[in-house]
Amino acid sequence: MSSNKQIAVKDLVIDLANFRTVIQTNEQNAVHAMISISPAFFWGLMESLLDDGYLPTENIIVLERSDGTKVVKEGNRRIAALKIALKVIDTADLDLPPKIVKRIAGLSSNWIVDNTAVPCTVYGETDSAVVDKIITLTHGKGIKAGRDTWSAVARARHSRDMNGSIEAGLDLLEKFFIHSTNHTQEQRDRWAGDYSLTVLDEAIKKIASRLGSTSSLDLAKQYPKIEHKKALDDIIRAIGLETLGFSKIRGSEDFATLFGIPLPPSQDVSSVLGGDESNNMQDDGNSGASPDTNNVDVDSANTTTHPAESEGDDKSKDAQLVVKKPSNSKVIATPLEDEKSVKRALKSLKIMGQNRAKVATLRIEAGKLKLKDNPIAFCFLLRSMFEISAKAYCDDHSQSGLSVKKSDGSDKFLMDVLRDIINHLTQNKKDKTMLKMLHGPATELGRTDGILSITSLNQLVHHPTFAINSSQIPTTFAAVFPLLIEMNK
Repeated sequence: MSSNKQIAVKDLVIDLANFRTVIQTNEQNAVHAMISISPAFFWGLMESLLDDGYLPTENIIVLERSDGTKVVKEGNRRIAALKIALKVIDTADLDLPPKIVKRIAGLSSNWIVDNTAVPCTVYGETDSAVVDKIITLTHGKGIKAGRDTWSAVARARHSRDMNGSIEAGLDLLEKFFIHSTNHTQEQRDRWAGDYSLTVLDEAIKKIASRLGSTSSLDLAKQYPKIEHKKALDDIIRAIGLETLGFSKIRGSEDFATLFGIPLPPSQDVSSVLGGDESNNMQDDGNSGASPDTNNVDVDSANTTTHPAESEGDDKSKDAQLVVKKPSNSKVIATPLEDEKSVKRALKSLKIMGQNRAKVATLRIEAGKLKLKDNPIAFCFLLRSMFEISAKAYCDDHSQSGLSVKKSDGSDKFLMDVLRDIINHLTQNKKDKTMLKMLHGPATELGRTDGILSITSLNQLVHHPTFAINSSQIPTTFAAVFPLLIEMNK
């Protein structure tokens, strides 16, 4: 039986096993995950609560355990927002937007009194099945009820955990978060609750046998001890970044070879590409941008041409099918001090996201310059790439409080903006992997005497006699380049 009662917000516990994301270790992490999955919705909900307070039109669903712990089963976001507003939990690592911080600081005593407790419908542990049915009807089937609906990931997680259904893609994705290092903490938090599982399911169904597994489910069970693990990790990442979707997976070109997964020796080209559907297709090299595969390089030297074998279509007899094959040769390493290392790095840089068209243009122009002849011009372009990338990154993450403006409306120094971005990327230095990756940029860009430091680049623009020797650029460029990559993912 249930009972209705007012319960203090501080006595309610956020559900650490919320189906929207992976199981969390504490409330702080659970709230952070909720924000990461859908920041616009969360902060919009919070602003509504700050405007009008909690409107008791619908009770919070609570499951009371035998030890007296009151776990929120429905209404976690509302309770999380109230806990932030009432300062029940530590918000230091939650990256609250400045306007939210200001609103909380200005809350009246009446608002605090009115929202300290909320109406709840409380069920005992023996009624957990009833509670699950309520949650399923509200979210599991995608029913809209005036709130942010569950994503495909949340529905799959609920179906697997509560109904025992097979969700190979979800199993693989959750293992990927544990055993792969090719993604950031922020991407992990977002993809744990918002990811194209149907695309992943389609992809692993096609390549499971080529990775030494008998099926998608077997692949998920064997991971990470599989063949071509790095290639699969790159595929999972590309799907998360939305650079690999159904069109490429179902297309005429075998998508897996682009990530370094070889064709089975016993399998002919037409069977891999889907039989007769591939016969009239020709890849001219411009079918679309290839997915981000951490610089897996596919070029015209690695293509094989086969005559089409279609019957019943005379035109197709003259057509040719171009299939790109993975290169088995290793790339020759280039010393960091060699100008070629700079060109290779720029060529590999993938520019993703809004407001970055000029960055893409600058990348191309910088790659055409010879450092020996144009060191100053190259540095002009490089500084522009950093500044425009930083502005675009701050726009992307403005909900987290990033901005190129100071509180008084004046512009921040570029180095201060980059420091804010590095803190954001490293989760305030908690993401040790990202912290190591960005140690070079953080150190080099902040040096006042560094050849590619922001100070030097500024002097290069404004000082009438300051110049840079081209021989100094490649090594330092290698140190600062990782930040340029991360700002444009």
